[in-house]
Amino acid sequence: MELTVSYILKSAIVILALYLFYYGLLRNQNSFTFNRLYLLLTPLVALVLPLLKWPIALAPENVVGEALQAIQLSEITVTGYATAKKPATEANNISLSVVASLVYGSGIVLLLFKLAKQLWHISTIKAVELPAETQEEGVKVYQLSESLSTFAFGNSIFLSKQAHLSKTDQEQVLAHELAHVKLRHTWDVVYYEILTAILWANPVVWLLKQELRDVHEYQADARVAESYQTQAYSSLLSKEALLNMGLPVGSYFQKPQVLKRLQMLQLRNNKPDWFRQLLVVPFVAGLAIVFSVQQVDAQSSILKGLTQEINTFTGSEASAAADQYLPEIKPEAETPKAETTPQNNKAPEQLREDKAANLRPLSKAAKEPNEETATSKSEAEKPFVYVEQMPRFKGGEAEMLRYLAKNIRYPKESQEAGKAGLVVVSFVVNQDGSLSNYEVLKSLDEATDAEALRVVKSMNGSWEPGQQNGVPVQVRYTMPVRFTLK
Repeated sequence: MELTVSYILKSAIVILALYLFYYGLLRNQNSFTFNRLYLLLTPLVALVLPLLKWPIALAPENVVGEALQAIQLSEITVTGYATAKKPATEANNISLSVVASLVYGSGIVLLLFKLAKQLWHISTIKAVELPAETQEEGVKVYQLSESLSTFAFGNSIFLSKQAHLSKTDQEQVLAHELAHVKLRHTWDVVYYEILTAILWANPVVWLLKQELRDVHEYQADARVAESYQTQAYSSLLSKEALLNMGLPVGSYFQKPQVLKRLQMLQLRNNKPDWFRQLLVVPFVAGLAIVFSVQQVDAQSSILKGLTQEINTFTGSEASAAADQYLPEIKPEAETPKAETTPQNNKAPEQLREDKAANLRPLSKAAKEPNEETATSKSEAEKPFVYVEQMPRFKGGEAEMLRYLAKNIRYPKESQEAGKAGLVVVSFVVNQDGSLSNYEVLKSLDEATDAEALRVVKSMNGSWEPGQQNGVPVQVRYTMPVRFTLK
């Protein structure tokens, strides 16, 4: 839920920024084609840009260091069962989210229904109205008997009664609507009608839709002005400054923004300001960087919670890792109905025992021994990261999974408190196979931290040491344990 709200807020900020950029720099320019494209792409950019992530080559995991100081075991998932009684605040949050979803969904349904009704009305008009005397190649022209304004939709033009107009004026009106058809403005209109239905709660989308409608009129006016005198056409616009009659999915000749259209007609021969258009590129790039940096900062804060110093071990030095699997442990002791199965639905016997460890930048080697360490080492000694012969749980990895399934438990108090998440424990396999230097790198709560430490410590004496050049050496491991609730 939090991720959804965060995404919606970021998207709203992006679309507002893009609209303000358009309003301040592009709105009064005569670059109609560019403005049309900008307005069509703005909602898509606003939806996609918050999802962008920092390029892999620049991600924090790849720039923080050069030597990994811990080998990470496969993540273990411990599944518990949430208590039936939920806190009142959580119940309220659920009910509020349901109400908000219903309200928002109702708005979408109503607006889409309105659009469908308008489309049906247009199809009805086409079925009952007679073709006009004047026809254009590839375009169907209908003469309206109803008191509707002239409009174009798809490849059809619907002409209102124009007895008060001269023949030249009628030709200009037809040329205007024909421009809408040739420029395929209908698809822009339907596209934005659907967008405003889906994003109806965002007022900026409605503003963008109106701006696009204005650009459509400017484009059509410019086409007419190429064939007719600007002064005569301006006079026609002034006479036809009437409100439309309620079929907004069409492209109408009579519109209330006549004054703006007259102003843009005077600017149509001006040279476009290319500099303003080029500013779009650095502006959008800047927005992308801002949101990418925010994601990187969020990732960095998580990493800082895990370690104080992170060093990366390159993939080539890590040898060829086998296919990764994710075991899921459902404890038996404090979760009566739980079952013990790997997450990939395979029995432990089916799992390969000698899979290479997945290397990730998770841990810094501890500098001082823990009180419970089985062996002592000097301050100068540091655990190895990668050795010729890696430490091995006696019986193999499948046996380790069976051991964990039998021994790990989801603390009852954590289940009742609704605590779920990741705990990362670090430990060192010493030269004699004993374990030492236990440390919680990422904490969830006191009970789950203690349980993760307990099960790791209980494996002491069950490991065979790693070797380098035939000599037993220390190797540091991390084991992520994910506690999940059903």
